[in-house]
Amino acid sequence: MPSSKPRALSRDIILSAALELVDEEGLSALSLRSLGKRLGVSQAAFYRHIPDKAALLEGISEQVWRLTFDSFLARVEGGKVDVPEHSESTASHEATPAAPGAPQATSASPLLAYMREYAHCLAATLRAHPGTVMLLLTHPMSTPEQLSQLARVFVALARRGFTPNADMLGLVNAVSIYTTAFVAAEVVPPVGGTTEQPVDLQAASAALSPEDAQALRPLIQDLLEDRYDFVTQFERGLEAILRGWN
Repeated sequence: MPSSKPRALSRDIILSAALELVDEEGLSALSLRSLGKRLGVSQAAFYRHIPDKAALLEGISEQVWRLTFDSFLARVEGGKVDVPEHSESTASHEATPAAPGAPQATSASPLLAYMREYAHCLAATLRAHPGTVMLLLTHPMSTPEQLSQLARVFVALARRGFTPNADMLGLVNAVSIYTTAFVAAEVVPPVGGTTEQPVDLQAASAALSPEDAQALRPLIQDLLEDRYDFVTQFERGLEAILRGWN
């Protein structure tokens, strides 16, 4: 027989349920009312923990960042990130932009190894929770809870001898925006359409003039022949950012 007592709520329970709802029904289905129905409570029961919809969205972002950073730290602490052995001072130096003419951070540097792994973890988390992609893309990390998650990462890296400096923020931003936007192109349905209505590029290409079709063929041949690989292209773009960072 179901208990007549109200369900005990906590912020974590609410946010976990909200993320599950978004995973199953999409971000547009999320509201305090729909979440209350899912948890079997009234909207008023949330206000002690989540005052409004904006706070709920920020909390879901927090959940996604936590999953990403948990995955990243598990790989770092499990020795699954191929990081060259550098002294703390070297790691700190490589997080600093190179002076004109000086050697730049190589693909084997600790900075780039960690950033590469971070991008992979973020992409995997977003692919597992596609309904949150546009939320992260439009809600930069800014709340105390989200920043605390980021601080946890750098505390762990500091214990391993890696000391970042302020310039690393630019690289973190570049990699985060690139990764989130790329996954959005991969998994987010088009505005006004659905995943059941794929773009018919063959038909669009066939409608072009012969001259236009010939001009575009080298660019879209892989797409026309269904040989475009999102994962491969993601890796190419990521490496371009990391190798070009200075």
